[in-house]
Amino acid sequence: MRTSSAVALVLTLVPWSALACRVPAESPSGIPEELTERTSADRVARGAQLFADHCAVCHGSQGRADGPAARFLFPPARDFTRGRFELVSSTNGVPFDRDLVATLRRGVPGSAMPGWSWLAEPDLWALAAHVRALAIAGVEADLTARARSSGDELLLADAASIARERLTPERPLYARGAAPLDAPTLAHGRRVFLEHCAQCHAADGTGEPAPLVDEDGTMNWARDFTAGFFEGGDSPAELTWRIRAGMPGTAMPPTALVAEDEAALIAFVRSLIPAGTAQRLVHTRATLRGQRTARVPLDPDDPAWNAADEVDVVLAPLWWSDEAVLGASLSAVHDGETLALRLRWPDETGDVRLFSEGTTTDAAALQLSGEPRVALFGMGAPGHPTNLWHWQALRVEDASAALELLDLAPHAARPTQPGEVRPDVPLYRRLLGRLEPSSDAARITVEGVSSVGSAPRFPGEVAAHARWHAGEWSVVFSRALAPGTDQVPLRPGSTVQIACAVWNGAAGDDGAKKSISIWQELVLEP
Repeated sequence: MRTSSAVALVLTLVPWSALACRVPAESPSGIPEELTERTSADRVARGAQLFADHCAVCHGSQGRADGPAARFLFPPARDFTRGRFELVSSTNGVPFDRDLVATLRRGVPGSAMPGWSWLAEPDLWALAAHVRALAIAGVEADLTARARSSGDELLLADAASIARERLTPERPLYARGAAPLDAPTLAHGRRVFLEHCAQCHAADGTGEPAPLVDEDGTMNWARDFTAGFFEGGDSPAELTWRIRAGMPGTAMPPTALVAEDEAALIAFVRSLIPAGTAQRLVHTRATLRGQRTARVPLDPDDPAWNAADEVDVVLAPLWWSDEAVLGASLSAVHDGETLALRLRWPDETGDVRLFSEGTTTDAAALQLSGEPRVALFGMGAPGHPTNLWHWQALRVEDASAALELLDLAPHAARPTQPGEVRPDVPLYRRLLGRLEPSSDAARITVEGVSSVGSAPRFPGEVAAHARWHAGEWSVVFSRALAPGTDQVPLRPGSTVQIACAVWNGAAGDDGAKKSISIWQELVLEP
């Protein structure tokens, strides 16, 4: 039984008139009318608390992209204090609150920024208000520093008002009329694409391999339209905004086209996008039912798993790589005494090798929290611990034990006395080509990102049964429901939060270089 947490979007090239191309009406404060009963100060205060809970770990407490997890991220976290935002729909390149909310709701596929659609709508707008406040404060601080350095008293006096003006959007951009989606239109669009876009995105829309450089000096790559990784969506309206406003702060400039050329270009770009791909990296939360059964299946291939509830989860690589794992499937059952969780994900190699070019190995982890509202990426916090169940396909102790079985390498001659050197004569010995994956997992209790390295590991509390077959890993984690010391309680009828992480050893994943999910809800049936 399967419940998908990723909503598939079927791309059909329909007339623009059938899509919502016009931006929604806003109040003068920039938020929907139904939210105006909350004062601006209240919204910013609520946004500040949400930001501290969920965002500061990457973006830093002041929005300067200097949080404790920022050094693990590529592309890097956004520095809000620069006052530059990529996804905008205004004529002056400044986001409306609705643009910020749309980014929060969707996340930024192709980066570690997840979607926040699971937050309440007022919370999304509160976060947007706080992000804008951080941007205004950052621009004002930069102007003030420049004014003091140059002795410009006028700039010093006007820094606050200039910062507010710079972060105030002007007129909205609206989509024009529909374009007929026929062969002549697509041919017209391809000509426009070759003239204006192919220099960066390549003639076939796959993007050039050479990186471009953003305003802040970080590397960026032109979008591969055929891969479907769209930071801001692929609707005609959203593509209109990317064309006319560009992506401020990046190498993507605004482009002014006549109506016919713009409509044809959008039709052609959308024809490059494989159906359903624009939503496949958008994070959503799901509820996983841990069904009660008479017997807990520990073998990953046990047919009993076919009847278990299963959810698909999107994984975001913290350090982007074409070989990163982008999705996994999670299922759960219990028998009143033991909980078993099966995690499945695609992997071409099944990396359990002693003598590989690198030292990394495939691995996976589950993170559990007993708190109803837990920080998204924080891995706990002081006084708010989470449990990690960490499994590696090849552990150090497994490798050491295997190496002890290797007496001599092939073609080495056994000496008859100490110090003797004998000519090389054939002495063939069978080397270990592939090991069985580890059957153990460590439980780690962490209270924040910085605590992971020093946190003690407790082997034996969690068991793991792993199988790699036909390009897929399948690992069953199991633990007694009765909690031990520092363990998250697991009881029939209870609800816990669960997230997962996967390391691709063949891609060099290790430590913080991994793919992670957002929290999902696990409900254990009574």
